[in-house]
Amino acid sequence: MPMRAFSASLLILLLVLAGCQTPFQKEMKRKLVVTDSLVYENVQAAEDSLQKIDLKELNSQNSAYYHLLNTIVCNRLDRGFSSDSAINTAVEEFRNPIPDQNLGRALIYQGVVRYQVKNTPDSLVYVPLKEVEAMIEVYPDLIPVQEEIKLWFYLGILHYINRNDNLAESYLDRALERANEMRDVETLVVTSLAVFWRYLSSGNNEKAISVLDSLESLTGVSPELRYDIINARAAYYLLQGDYANALKGYRDLENQITAMKEKPRLSNVYYSICRAYAGLGEIDSALVYAHKAVDHFSDSTSENGDYQLFSNLGGLALHKRDFKLAAEQYKNAMEFLVENTEERTQKKILELEKQYDLSQARVETLRQKQKLQRYTFAYSAVFVLLLFIFLIHFLNLKRSRVELENERLMRISAEKEVAGKMRESLQRRHLLRFYQLITQREMVAQQRFDMLSQKYIKSDSSAYHELQTELGALKEEFSGMMYNLMNDDLFYSSVDIPAGFSLTNTEKVVLFLLKYEIPSAEIATVLGISNNNLRVRKSNLKKRILENLYDYPSLDDLLSLF
Repeated sequence: MPMRAFSASLLILLLVLAGCQTPFQKEMKRKLVVTDSLVYENVQAAEDSLQKIDLKELNSQNSAYYHLLNTIVCNRLDRGFSSDSAINTAVEEFRNPIPDQNLGRALIYQGVVRYQVKNTPDSLVYVPLKEVEAMIEVYPDLIPVQEEIKLWFYLGILHYINRNDNLAESYLDRALERANEMRDVETLVVTSLAVFWRYLSSGNNEKAISVLDSLESLTGVSPELRYDIINARAAYYLLQGDYANALKGYRDLENQITAMKEKPRLSNVYYSICRAYAGLGEIDSALVYAHKAVDHFSDSTSENGDYQLFSNLGGLALHKRDFKLAAEQYKNAMEFLVENTEERTQKKILELEKQYDLSQARVETLRQKQKLQRYTFAYSAVFVLLLFIFLIHFLNLKRSRVELENERLMRISAEKEVAGKMRESLQRRHLLRFYQLITQREMVAQQRFDMLSQKYIKSDSSAYHELQTELGALKEEFSGMMYNLMNDDLFYSSVDIPAGFSLTNTEKVVLFLLKYEIPSAEIATVLGISNNNLRVRKSNLKKRILENLYDYPSLDDLLSLF
């Protein structure tokens, strides 16, 4: 009874594990799939959808899917990452012997996130990206084109960082090639600009300007993207020292600011115009835009380089010998650096605390997951063991049935064989008895026939000779009947004679009757010969057997019959 209860509980557990995807989790999976369809079309709607989902209510699979989508959304919204723990969880959950789309995407974003997390070694960024590249070689359509572009782009960046320029350009060209194949203007522009800035920062100016030139003929470019293209070209001119064209580009940007849905950082635009004027030697104009850059500092998010807005204005004021303004701006730059350093230190501490909390939560999650895996493995092992025992029992039962059936068939065969032998033995006994009866009858008939024929020896010699002739014919007929009764099947089933040792019909009859110990007188009668003639035939047959013993050793058993 305990064994039955254990088996029942094990079966229930297996059913529970098999059906762990509850209706609620299925509904959550459906919502995540719908959100996934919005990631590339309407990223803001995708973010809103994710915010409505409670991560704590999701199982491990749906939780991994949530982390992947949230990582993609944050990346598309240009939000930085401070830790790769969430995407690492997604990668481990998606891992499978046969890779799927979500595993490929998760590995790509694992590389992207690690690239953006400070102080991450390039090798940790490189490994997941190369893993996806190997997957694509086997499964070319494994991941969406948007993510494939990102894969080639970041592999190109890594090779540029490590001075593998040829490989870097190969990967970046591949990213541009895939972007062109999409026939999507936004994707093409965003990818091209990303490649442009990478080429520009690495000093590959020819490749950088060629990428920008390829965008000039595009139609249907949104104002925001057109703004980014103009900004890129102006930056290229500024870096090349072509201050006139740089100024023209930046002034064009200044005029487009009012038409933009999302206002760019005005302080950066004015700072760039200031640098262009300064390059042209127009210090007064440069000073005006330096003031504008500082005045719009509050419109920007505070970054490390923003102290240059103050120091730039201070430098121009010093050039104009406005020492008061110069001192004031240098002071502002110093205070900004001190304050920004304190804020960054405090933020770093908070980030570390947050990472610690996330790490603790992740450790606890992994501990629970490992515990569940151990239980699952234990129950699976027990199930496999029970299945193995059942299979052994089933095979033994089947083997027993086969053995019983074989035994039954063998018994039936043996019974048939015994019955056949008994029938053959009975037939032989009846035949021998028949031989004896007809032999005795023939001997009596011959004696009476001889007695009757003696009456005619003297009185009617012709009648006597006719009777003797008829008696000889009867003997021959009787002898022939004996040969017909004793056929080869009967003879060879009774007497063990090698197939190669030839015998006449008379010899077969002699051996057969000797085998069953028929007297010589009766054998002579059956054969229609005299006793002396029978002795001669027996002697000749024995001599033949002795002569062939070397070739047929089994004939030795027949010598005892003579």
